[in-house]
Amino acid sequence: MTRKRMIIVILLVLKLEFLTLVLLKAFFTLILNSIKSLELQGYRDGENLYGAPYDFRYGLAPEGHPSFVGTEYLQNLKKLIEKASASNGGKPVIILSHSLGGLFALQLFNRNSATWRQKYIKHFMALSAPWGGTVQEMLTFASGYSLGVPLVDPLLVRDEQRSSESNLWLLPSPKLFGPTTPLVITENTNYSALDIPQFLNDIGFSQGVQPYKTRILPLTGQLFAPGVPVTCMIGTGVKTPETLFYGRDGFDKPPDIIYGDGDGTVNLLSLLALEKEWSGKPNQPLKVIKIPQVSHTSILKDDVALKQIVTEFSDINSNALISAS
Repeated sequence: MTRKRMIIVILLVLKLEFLTLVLLKAFFTLILNSIKSLELQGYRDGENLYGAPYDFRYGLAPEGHPSFVGTEYLQNLKKLIEKASASNGGKPVIILSHSLGGLFALQLFNRNSATWRQKYIKHFMALSAPWGGTVQEMLTFASGYSLGVPLVDPLLVRDEQRSSESNLWLLPSPKLFGPTTPLVITENTNYSALDIPQFLNDIGFSQGVQPYKTRILPLTGQLFAPGVPVTCMIGTGVKTPETLFYGRDGFDKPPDIIYGDGDGTVNLLSLLALEKEWSGKPNQPLKVIKIPQVSHTSILKDDVALKQIVTEFSDINSNALISAS
């Protein structure tokens, strides 16, 4: 029996700094579910399956701006990809990301040449990627977000969450969410995605305005197509914050929320951003897979989602076999 040729997988996952060890353990349990599904298909850690964790607290900046941790991470990720390829006969790799990992992967592609991408990247699969940010992030900055941990006052973690530069990256993109659609409504002011600098100032986080303008907006202005095959797998049909209403008590009290479609964390508009951005672009294969009633994190453990991931990898490997024959 001929042994199936395997394509390398780089598992790109961000190491989230959750509020409790219980939540941290729960998140990595989800990650392990995905890894076990791949191992059942013949992938082996350190042979053709590699991990690239990242500390969620640190963000990334456009080229020309200092970003030691983020830049070093992309450099190390590039070296890991090249090493993994060299260790497996020069085969290109599949990049698998979850959440913000997708944005880091896209930045890696855009900061390297087309020749490098064609040589080393076989396919990019992004799970639950917040391409255009989330309204949920405006709630996090304004009032704090306890991530569902009982008995935790969101205000106690608000300052810590504001200090994570990656959270600025996840604020709604003006290009995607539009300049006039109100996302936060108060008694005196409405804030659209275009008004985020004023929003940050008004919630008492004026120190975030300059980094947002100089380091974040250049990253979100355009999603450049990398010219390698991309598959986006997303959850849908889960109520997701779409508009926040703050009353006379201001931003220190939880808002009333109008919900829309998404994965519970990322709005559907953001999850589907690549369809809008890359529609009709030549030499940019794009596939979008929607999994109904699957949330942002449960996509890593849901049986239907895991089976779909395995199916996609099997198809990619089968196509590689056909191309090599």
